[in-house]
Amino acid sequence: MEKILTGLSPRQSQQEIIISSSGAVIGIGLVAWISYHLVDSTALPFIVASMGAAAVLLYAAPHSPLTRPWSFVGGHLVSAAVGVTCATWIPDLFLASGLAVGLAIFAMHQLNCLHPPGGAAALVAVIGGDQIHSLGYLYVLIPVGLNVLILGSAVWLTRVLLAQRQQAKTFIPYPDTHEEYELPNTIPFSNDDLNSALQEINTYIDVTIEDLNDIYTRATSFAHKRSLGSMECRDIMTRQVVTVEFGDSLKDAWTLMQQHNIKSLPVISRVRRVNGIITVSDFKQEAAQFPGETIEERLKALIQPTSGISSSKAEVVGQLMVSPVITLAEDAHVSEAVSIFTDKGISHIPILNHERRLTGMLSRTDVAHSLRSSGTV
Repeated sequence: MEKILTGLSPRQSQQEIIISSSGAVIGIGLVAWISYHLVDSTALPFIVASMGAAAVLLYAAPHSPLTRPWSFVGGHLVSAAVGVTCATWIPDLFLASGLAVGLAIFAMHQLNCLHPPGGAAALVAVIGGDQIHSLGYLYVLIPVGLNVLILGSAVWLTRVLLAQRQQAKTFIPYPDTHEEYELPNTIPFSNDDLNSALQEINTYIDVTIEDLNDIYTRATSFAHKRSLGSMECRDIMTRQVVTVEFGDSLKDAWTLMQQHNIKSLPVISRVRRVNGIITVSDFKQEAAQFPGETIEERLKALIQPTSGISSSKAEVVGQLMVSPVITLAEDAHVSEAVSIFTDKGISHIPILNHERRLTGMLSRTDVAHSLRSSGTV
């Protein structure tokens, strides 16, 4: 039960919740009062229910793309016009109701003004009864247009008065400063870190923590693609690759690593198909089970067995290698390698040609040099 309640806890502070709620009281109150006094003498309906739903979005989720000025204004007016059209030309109430909402959604998408309460404005035009039907397209202006004008103004004013410390992107104009992407030196963050950040800035962003992580990952990938241009793995990979085969001895593999100052060796077949990979970490992990005061002594025991060592001891590369191996094609964009290095924590990726044969090796160092050359880091 505690876990459930924790999952439902608000991501806004109590102060921000009070500000949002107070703003809605003022906003809807003004819409009702002003509209009533303006249209009372004409006996026209003075407020539509969609204003209540709009107030929830405008005050509680001001940073949502659904609450941009054009989304709020266009969503209501376009949807109202669609609803009146369906009510006028489609005699069947049920069909007209469905088409009004469906076509309103389609129209809002096409005009980039998606606003959920717009669906309610369209539906009321169909099911609102004789009083609404008698208005015809005047319904778009009164009460919908009038309500939109008053609530939009009230939102702008109340956000200025009640939340000067934190501008709402929806109705408070501010300079649109665009910063070029720069790859920072960061450490991995968790979902808890993101949740804490949201609580600290006292705002509501209507996406999940998982969505934020996904957005960050995708944005990083696009930034790398932009910075690296059309660079492919074949452009920066190491072509002279030191390799071993399944049956090669551990001593020979370790000697190759020391001679060439490398930390991994792809394990290939006679036709250069990658069967696995063996790294310095694999050697150290295996050597940990052998006696010795230092890692050097344990590694020596591993690669140069004595008569006291059990026959079950690993002797060849194939017994220590990791398989299957993450690989990339020669024509893969370098940004794919960046994502793999970041997500998987590995340091080398074998590169294959169209026949799945090894043609190169790509390391974190290769990618880092490319990013530095492109000006990303």
